[in-house]
Amino acid sequence: MSVNYRLIAAHELDGGLVAAWRSIQEREPAFESPYFCPEFTRAVGTVRDDVRVVVIENDGQPAGFFPHQRAAWGRGSPVGGPLSDYHGVIAAPEAEWSVVEMMRAARLSVWTFDHLVDTTGRFAPYVTASAAASPQIDLASFQPPPDFARKARKLAREVGELSFSLHDASAAALERMFEWKSEQYRRTGLTDAFGVRWTGQLLRRLMGIEAPGFAGACSVLRAGGEVVAVHAGMRSRSVLHWWIPTYNPAYAAYSPGVLLLLRIAAAAPALGIQRIDLGKGDARYKRSLMTGAAPLREGSVELPSLAATARRLRRLAEAQAAWQLPLRALRRLERARRFN
Repeated sequence: MSVNYRLIAAHELDGGLVAAWRSIQEREPAFESPYFCPEFTRAVGTVRDDVRVVVIENDGQPAGFFPHQRAAWGRGSPVGGPLSDYHGVIAAPEAEWSVVEMMRAARLSVWTFDHLVDTTGRFAPYVTASAAASPQIDLASFQPPPDFARKARKLAREVGELSFSLHDASAAALERMFEWKSEQYRRTGLTDAFGVRWTGQLLRRLMGIEAPGFAGACSVLRAGGEVVAVHAGMRSRSVLHWWIPTYNPAYAAYSPGVLLLLRIAAAAPALGIQRIDLGKGDARYKRSLMTGAAPLREGSVELPSLAATARRLRRLAEAQAAWQLPLRALRRLERARRFN
């Protein structure tokens, strides 16, 4: 079998390549997440100019896809950077390909991952840690905790009748999400993820997509006509990804974010959604609602190069200087750098 690799920009994904990509997704349950949909890669490619895809060909036919972002000195990262909750090589188990040859085709010396799905084990030599698993809700077996039903009744009684939209296409709902999320980042001392222009542009673009196998989902919970919680997420044919939830802090006692999630869980099966992925994290509400979890991996592929050597030296220098900065400051600097 002949194996070939082609490097293209995200906008060069034509109808034939998208059809081949979708065919792999439909056959491989591990790639059901909306992050693995070609629409997500193309959307990021419209707001950043560094998104590339390696097309893996077996006997001249598309057999796999490696979407990634490329920075100076051959440094690679997942598409969407720190906004990416799933990444990897979208390829069927029988496809022939090599990590090293794929990296060379991508012209990358380093590719760092922290939410890797590796169905074939090819990345095993490069894994440095098993990341915390991504909690999930299987909607076929899910039973909402009764405590939240009581909170919903209390919110309706004390504030006003509850109403819910699985997808609110109005710009106002999404802008409210940005407002509340930015306030949360400021309160907690974190870098504002949406203070970077491309991230806001990406969310606005994604919320406007509605394709057969991919769509944005801006869900809203109202009490007495007032917005109390907003969630911006994505869905594929069978998976909805719980991504960026926000709520009005004035109603925190009612757990409006969880109430919104439960409304989404009740409405999603009508769209063919079988599972809600809650994203990596150890929040208490995720532990209480999850019915299972997907394993993820952290690590990096580094090919011998000047860039890889420079990266190791930088890590060493940062480690030696770490004692001079408070841990919170170090984390803030690293978070800001990842959004560049």
